[in-house]
Amino acid sequence: MKWNFISKIFDGAIGIERTYNDCDKALKELGKYNERIEEMQENSEDINSIPESEKAALDEVVDYAIERAKKLLSKESDRNWPGVFREMHKNLANMYFERGDYDKVPEECEQLKNYGEVGRQDAQEIMQKLQDKQAEKSGNAEEQVSSV
Repeated sequence: MKWNFISKIFDGAIGIERTYNDCDKALKELGKYNERIEEMQENSEDINSIPESEKAALDEVVDYAIERAKKLLSKESDRNWPGVFREMHKNLANMYFERGDYDKVPEECEQLKNYGEVGRQDAQEIMQKLQDKQAEKSGNAEEQVSSV
C-alpha cells in the first residue's frame, strides 16, 4: 500500500515535468515558425512555399502539448497544485496566441486570474499582447484601405 502511494506521487511528478517540457517545446517551435513567417512577409516572400509537412509536424507538436496541458488541468478539482495549474493556463493562453487562435486566449486569461496576483499579472500581460496584435492588424487594414 505504501509503495502504491509513493508510485502515484512519482508518476504525478513525472507527468507534470513531461507536460511542462511539451508546452515549452511547442511554444519554442511556434515562436520559430512565427518569426520565419514574419521574416518572409517582410522580404515579400511567398509564405505558401513552406512545406505542408512542416506545418503538419508543428501542428502535431502543439496539439499534443495542448492535449497534455488540458489533461493536467482536468485534475484541478482533485489536486491542490495551484502553481502547476496557473502555469498550464498560461501555457495554453500563450500557445493559442502564438497559433493565432485569438478567440481562445481570453478564456485562459480569465482562468489565470483565479490564481492570485501572479496569475492576474500573467493574464494582463497576455491580454496586452493580444490587444497589441489586434491593433496591429487593424492598423495594417487601415493602411491598405487608405492606399487604395
